[in-house]
Parts: sequence; structure tokens; C-alpha cells
Amino acid sequence: MDHGSAHAAPFLTVRDLRVRAVNVPVDPPLQTSRGPFRLAPLVLLDLRTEEGVTGRAYVFTYSPAALGPTAALAANLGPMIAGERLAPAALSRTLAARFQLLGTEGLLGIALALLDMAFWDAAARAAKLPLARLLGAAGDERVPAYASLRGWSAGDLAEESGRAVAAGFRAVKLKFGHPTLEAEREVFRAVRSAVGDGTDILVDPNQFFSVPEAIRRAHHYADWGVGWLEEPVRAGDLRGHAEVARAVPRLPVQRGENDWGPEGIAASLAAHASSLLMPDAMKVGGVSGWMEAAALCKAAGVPMSSHLFIEISAHLLAATAGRDRLEWLDLARPILAAGSPGFAEGSATPGDGPGFGLEWDEEAVARYAA
Repeated sequence: MDHGSAHAAPFLTVRDLRVRAVNVPVDPPLQTSRGPFRLAPLVLLDLRTEEGVTGRAYVFTYSPAALGPTAALAANLGPMIAGERLAPAALSRTLAARFQLLGTEGLLGIALALLDMAFWDAAARAAKLPLARLLGAAGDERVPAYASLRGWSAGDLAEESGRAVAAGFRAVKLKFGHPTLEAEREVFRAVRSAVGDGTDILVDPNQFFSVPEAIRRAHHYADWGVGWLEEPVRAGDLRGHAEVARAVPRLPVQRGENDWGPEGIAASLAAHASSLLMPDAMKVGGVSGWMEAAALCKAAGVPMSSHLFIEISAHLLAATAGRDRLEWLDLARPILAAGSPGFAEGSATPGDGPGFGLEWDEEAVARYAA
């Protein structure tokens, strides 16, 4: 072989950033124990390179009050990387190091993750590969997916879960945290009746309970056959999660969506806070942080699921050795022209276009501009 004739693809060079903020309707609203989400505040990023390749990504700021500040932070990072060689993980480390004294959690961490995801998207587009394959996925890229339901009442959730099963989902997730256990029992029975015995039912109280109340209810959830109990207590209470997990070992405890960076995942693992983990691509540090977290989970033997961002998470999970399930909640769908993963027979498949495959529906972006 003539190794001298082989040429590695050149690095891209960052030119500038285009950052936009949108408030996307959530229809129907997403009901939780903390109140409903009627809008999804999203920051959209187009990272443009001198070579003409554009990397795209988005993040979800939860509250419209955080939308403008997050977009401004992301835009302010642009001049710091203009002219830099686009080596995704290295550039993310260099950029994060600029904020060592401030710290890289909170809105700044979200902005840094947004850039990291766009770095990787641009690199994969330049290589003409789906991001999953650039990260090493090969063979079967299907990821089991569950429908993250939006309703709250027994009737609404029974109807919604029935539609999900008819669409091919083999697992559904309910928002719990009702004032009484009896109300939750009514919801669970209605959903079980709608989906049958062959469908897993997962529950998420969104940090609603004290540790004693979480343990009390968890015993009942285990009796009902709940598939996992997600964030039963305050997200940062690793000891409390570990207490719940120890008290009710027959019910898997799930957490991780609010852990910042691979360091947060490492702390959860060290505390034995849960038997399952579900990092959030935005809070764990983008693609770079996700892959570090995935290595930690694999080494610890803890299955790893995703939180939100289905278009991005499908690629990340496809490249994750210890992958478990993808949360299917498509908040960005109204502003996307392309990029949604495929879905069939209970599993999601990342798109086969380059990068994440995200393309904005520019008319919708203009319509929902903040």
C-alpha cells in the first residue's frame, strides 16, 4: 500500500456563530408535578466554518427567562473560537479552561455544551458520516425507545399510552408526584389497562418527594410492577437516592439528567445513588462529555439511557456500549425540516445523513422567534 498517497481530511476552521432563540409551542402541554410546560425555549446554533461546512445543534433552557441569557452566552463565545482549528474534544477542553475560575455549570455549561455538539456535527458533516458512525457505532444502531407521555390525569394518560403502544412503543413513562398514592394508583391502573401486561411502565415524580415518602411510595410502585423510578427526590441528593435504592432493591432507581459533566456522573456512581443512569446531552457536556460519561457507566456496569434531544441522543446512544433506552419526547419537532430519528417496532434509529442531520424549518424558526 502506498501510504504516501493517503491524505487525512483537513481540519475545519471556525468562522463564526449564528445563534437564535425560539419559543416553540408544546402541544399538548407537558404536565409534570412541577407544573405544565406550554413552551419549549430553545437556543439554535449554526456554527459556520471557513470551509463552508455548518455544524448545527440546539439546547432547551426549560424557562423562557433563561432563554435570552443562554443565547447571549453562546454568542459571546464565538469570538473566543473564531479562527481556531475545529478538533471537537480538544477545542471544547480549551474553551472550558477559559472559565476554570468561574466554573462551567449552569447556563454557561449549557452554552459550552451547545458549541461542543455543533463542533461534532460539523466534523461529522465534513467526514460525510452520521455522527453515530464517526463515534464508532457499527452494526445494529437501533436503540430501544420509550414514549415519554405528556398527560397527567388517568383518562388522558390511558388514551395517550394506548396511542403510543399502537404506534409501536413497548414502554411508556408517566409523570408521577400526585398529592396522594391513591391518585397515582388510579393513573397506573388506567394506563396498565390501556397498554396491557407486555408494556413496561416507568414513572418520574420530577424530584417531588422527601426521602421517607419516596421510600413509602416506592414499595407500592414495586408491587405494581413499575419498571423504574426516576428522580424521586431532589436531584442533587445523591445520599437520598441511594437510600431509596437500598430500601427498595426490587425497583430500579433512575437518575442523572441533572448531573453536570462527566464529573457529576462519576459522583453518582461513587455514591451508588442509582442502578441506572440517564445523562442529559446538554448538561453532561455535549458529545465530548457524553462519551466520557458513557465510558464511566460501562466500566461500572450501569446501563445508560438518554434524556430529551431525541435527534442528538439517538446518535449518542447508538455509539454507547452500555446503552439502555432513549426517551422519546420530540420538543424540537415543530422547528425541524430534517433530523428526526427513525422509529419502528419499539426502537429508534439515528438518521443516516451526515452529522446529526439537523435542518431548520426556517419559516417555523421565524414564526417562533423570541
